[in-house]
Amino acid sequence: MDKMFYPESVAVVGASNNPKNMGRNIVSNLEAWGFSGDVYPVNPRGEDVLGLKGYSSLQEIPGAVDMVVAFVPARVVPDVMDQCAEKGVRRMAVPSGGFSEFGESGDELTKLVRRKAGEHGIRFVGPNGLTIINNENGLCLPFLALMKRPLGGISIISQSGGVGLSLLMFLDDTGTGFNKFISVGNKVDMDEVDFLEYLGRDPGTTVICMFLESIARGREFTRAVSSTDKPVIVYKANTTEVGARTAASHTAALANDDAVLEGVFRQENVIRVHSVKRLMGLARAFELPLMRGNRIAVVSQAGGYTVVAADEAYRHGFEFSEFSDRMLDGFKEHVRSDVIRLGNPLDLGDVHSSDAIVFALDRIMAQENVDGVVAILLRRAHSEYEGAYSGLSREMYGDIGKVIKRYDKPLSLGLMTQCDYLRDVQGRMDFPVFESPEEAVEALAVLRDYYGSAP
Repeated sequence: MDKMFYPESVAVVGASNNPKNMGRNIVSNLEAWGFSGDVYPVNPRGEDVLGLKGYSSLQEIPGAVDMVVAFVPARVVPDVMDQCAEKGVRRMAVPSGGFSEFGESGDELTKLVRRKAGEHGIRFVGPNGLTIINNENGLCLPFLALMKRPLGGISIISQSGGVGLSLLMFLDDTGTGFNKFISVGNKVDMDEVDFLEYLGRDPGTTVICMFLESIARGREFTRAVSSTDKPVIVYKANTTEVGARTAASHTAALANDDAVLEGVFRQENVIRVHSVKRLMGLARAFELPLMRGNRIAVVSQAGGYTVVAADEAYRHGFEFSEFSDRMLDGFKEHVRSDVIRLGNPLDLGDVHSSDAIVFALDRIMAQENVDGVVAILLRRAHSEYEGAYSGLSREMYGDIGKVIKRYDKPLSLGLMTQCDYLRDVQGRMDFPVFESPEEAVEALAVLRDYYGSAP
């Protein structure tokens, strides 16, 4: 499996110098993402591509080739497999469509490709997908031109290439990096189980996110989930008759018994979500420290959001910690008009300085009977909004990050502000910043439930 993610040389069959050629995009991606291995464009005329020497066949390439990307019409894929066998290549990525998702003719081609792969000892990802990105070494094989992303610990397995790309875009929006990306497509050879097993022991992966329309091997999937100590978050679509029909024409997926899957997910501590946004949002929750108990504090500058967050915390079964009189007395010097009742949940509506907010969060996190904190802050980002909330400094968020590290407890921050300001803060912080009280509370609930500290 390492050769799928860490090849020393890649041949792109079907890449030409035509700007409209999407195989050319694969070559461009490898260069833009900093792939350090050798790249060999292969096309019938042997023309160079983006300054790289081209070859008319795999056999013309000097030296060994670790991996071949076959960006060719579906009917040509079996021939490329024969060439791979002659060249000694045992790993392929097949992004081409036109297989089982196209009905009987595609089914026959699928059988041929599967048979050829078995005869030649070739393992491949696809067809009909964006295949693989390894952000550690710059291996970027999608046929769409993609900008380099920051490196992180989240890895993604997606049956749909389009959904997979949208997951990367969600991470882009929040400034969150990723480690590996796999678009499995029709799963004719390698499937989600193969990649789940690999990511489960991959040192660069800390959280595994999956979008699936079907699960090919239920027992093996269960074993793979059970054998990893990493969080696995799954959005399983294709749960209705309409979804099943759509999936069959999209990636040749078959539906699974949803009730059985739900039982497996619960038994194996798989986190199940029902939206793409939550799939990525909850993955970011695991950037926070371990949640060691069920006792939390809720803090906000707005009484209304204090109530909203408290309601959410109650629905998730959290206990509210009691604050000591000594700690509450320390807040009083930061309160302007003494109209806010100090307690938990804590309404900081009369506290408007960044230093005072950081001080309050620090004192709360220091409490031994507090296992985690939900803080909902408001920041009016535009100059026309002058007043209490516009005075919060950008440096405050970095100070909050220091508080999290100091006490090694999760502080789930929800920031209610304009989108551009929120994205700026999210991109600069090394801890997650959520965009609603509901998301902030749910992040702590997921940490608690995953690590087994639920009541």
